[in-house]
Amino acid sequence: MKKLLICLICGIALVACNRNENNAHQKCGGYDVEMQFSENGDTMTANINGDELELSNVVAASGAKFAGILNDTLVVLWNRGENWTLILDDETIIECNGK
Repeated sequence: MKKLLICLICGIALVACNRNENNAHQKCGGYDVEMQFSENGDTMTANINGDELELSNVVAASGAKFAGILNDTLVVLWNRGENWTLILDDETIIECNGK
């Protein structure tokens, strides 16, 4: 019984770790941003205040940067270390906080 409990706890921990690697939830100013990353990291599906869009990985000098179009607005989500930034139309820059 003890071994079964240990295996169950390890299995739950592994599922939780995998979920954290492929998903993120950020608060960027007045925007709630939920992100789900593809297995290979080439794309991200983002839900921003209920609007969903697919962003593609683009070249960045540092970190990971994803870009896409939502309602005629260029949306960029840029990650450096543990910090995310939401950039709208290359003009509005909003720092994000993890939830």
